[in-house]
Amino acid sequence: EEFDSYIKAKGYTDIKTVVAFSGKVIYDAYPEGVTEVELNGFKEKELPKKFASDEYQLLLVADKYQTGFDQPLLHTMYVDKKLSGVKCVQTLSR
Repeated sequence: EEFDSYIKAKGYTDIKTVVAFSGKVIYDAYPEGVTEVELNGFKEKELPKKFASDEYQLLLVADKYQTGFDQPLLHTMYVDKKLSGVKCVQTLSR
């Protein structure tokens, strides 16, 4: 939501975000929790195809896709956690 607010405040109309995380996230706006499916508006299995379309340009991920997910469209990745060993190699190889 913060990324979407920033994009809107800057006047960008050709950038749209999609999120990926496991389980539910609980915060003020969703005290009972919210899933990625609820935030994105489509099923988890549809995410790779949706991200490959012109509709979405920014994929925000929290502790997901560290293994078994290769995204040739990946242009830039920002990692905000310590990585080491196999997890480091797997994450940075995406």
